[in-house]
Amino acid sequence: MAVVGTPASVDRGHWAEIARRWALVGPPLRPSPEDVARYAEVVAPRGLILGVTPEIFHLPWPDGADVLALDHTRAMIEAVWPGPPGAAVCADWTDMPLEPASRDVALCDGGIHLLAWPEGQAAMVENLARVVVGGGLVALRLFTPPVEPETPAAVLDDLLGGRVANLNVLKLRLGMALQPDPAEGVALASVYAALTEVALPDGLPALAESIGWDVEHLLAIESYRDSPNRYYFVSFEQVRDLFCVDPGGFDLVSVQVAGYDLGDRCPLLVLRRTESAAVMGA
Repeated sequence: MAVVGTPASVDRGHWAEIARRWALVGPPLRPSPEDVARYAEVVAPRGLILGVTPEIFHLPWPDGADVLALDHTRAMIEAVWPGPPGAAVCADWTDMPLEPASRDVALCDGGIHLLAWPEGQAAMVENLARVVVGGGLVALRLFTPPVEPETPAAVLDDLLGGRVANLNVLKLRLGMALQPDPAEGVALASVYAALTEVALPDGLPALAESIGWDVEHLLAIESYRDSPNRYYFVSFEQVRDLFCVDPGGFDLVSVQVAGYDLGDRCPLLVLRRTESAAVMGA
């Protein structure tokens, strides 16, 4: 999962903890082999990675490719980025320090929900429209709420009944169930609070044992404790409209849905920068 924030909103302690436990993160919060294969189809000589996702860095980039990563959290860059130190820049996705039309492709895995909707997400689209060359591609995987909303109680009932595979799935399901609407988003601290409440009176270690999870795996949720961060889960249609209508500048090329647990909530979009818009924005 990608990482970003603004100087006023990002909680570096939260992301430092995520970085420390990065090995415990898996699909759907990290790209699956299916996702990686789709990303591999769009690599180009001048690549931009939003976040420091190792699977994207290790794609079969063309020989001599110029691959740059932008991430607002230095702890993630230092702990997770597998590439050359100078190729990962600490910067904001809503104010990218890049020249116009300087990238052939931009990739972002599970990142747009980290920005407030609609202003922050629209600003990210505007920046991508500026830095991606006409005819260039953007590929990004989304975390979208289900068409039929779940209640937090239903998610937690599935957890206690052994019907949630792992914390990666739980974080998405519970976070989406707790979100009242995309503009308000969901506080990560509220996800932690809801989980720890059902773990009473014996606490998270006892809960992990009762549902057959590794204790360390469940305790990774501690990164949400007292976090001021919020996630803003939006629908596929809302993201498509940001890219293709307002602020626009892109055409939708394809949508892929992977087969892993919650894959239907994690569509991978490929969009093409329109030539006419690129000329007008140059």
